[in-house]
Amino acid sequence: MRGRIIPIFSLLSLFGILFMLNYTTPKEAGVLGVLVFFTMIFIALFGLMVELVKVFQKILKEKNGKGGEISKNKTYMYATVVAFGPIILLVTRSVNVLTLALVGIFVFLGCFLIRKRA
Repeated sequence: MRGRIIPIFSLLSLFGILFMLNYTTPKEAGVLGVLVFFTMIFIALFGLMVELVKVFQKILKEKNGKGGEISKNKTYMYATVVAFGPIILLVTRSVNVLTLALVGIFVFLGCFLIRKRA
């Protein structure tokens, strides 16, 4: 069931993003509109990251031959952490080397925590 819902919501959020970019301004949308915009970006990135994690899982399984399968919940947790990285970069006003390094460390630590705890 989740396998069908995530791509559908990702495509719907992508259409919502395109609609908001073409027909509204941040001033017209207001605070709630900006929140909806960032939420739709996160949903679209989440769907993309779920598929990328599945692709990397298949590549590693073929390369190692013995690689165990990651559970679906772990896949969703990895995708959530990795999809949140670009949102953090969008929210920060200046993107420099230090900001990129800090966001990279955040994503790495999040994935490390999922690997060790979940």
